[in-house]
Amino acid sequence: MPRKVRRVADLPVLGWKEHVELPEWGLKLRGKLDTGARTSALHVAGYEVQEVDGGGEDGDGSEDRIVRFEVVLGPKRAPRYRAIEAPLVGKKRVRDTGARAEDRPVVRTRILCGPLDTHADITLTDRTGMNFRMLLGRLTLEGRGLVDPAHGYLVTGPRTRSER
Repeated sequence: MPRKVRRVADLPVLGWKEHVELPEWGLKLRGKLDTGARTSALHVAGYEVQEVDGGGEDGDGSEDRIVRFEVVLGPKRAPRYRAIEAPLVGKKRVRDTGARAEDRPVVRTRILCGPLDTHADITLTDRTGMNFRMLLGRLTLEGRGLVDPAHGYLVTGPRTRSER
């Protein structure tokens, strides 16, 4: 059965780069909208997966996993870090830009980018050397917006010097 596809005219057009907000974590950062990437990714300095005794509603002592990670913020010459804790959704094997396979933890959070407002999975990885600390992949964008590769900041506008 074919999937129902929204009309293109109904979808907002976003630039290839936009400002992205992760409100559950209090983060605002520049993001690259990358239709060549399947999954979304967030630059972290490191992460740790921990087992947490959830106790379970029926007292079965079931275990849940959380991931603690440090998001890298601020300019590259003077980075700042924000510690975040989130439930671990799973692990995903991802090929980076050099075609090297890497197992990454996956978390889920709300993503705001102009008219785009959704919950999506994000992989955590070290994006040192990349220009954008956040990457929105096609699974996050699918059916929610179109990307104009010729323009940036179409829906969120460029930041002014006072916002930096």
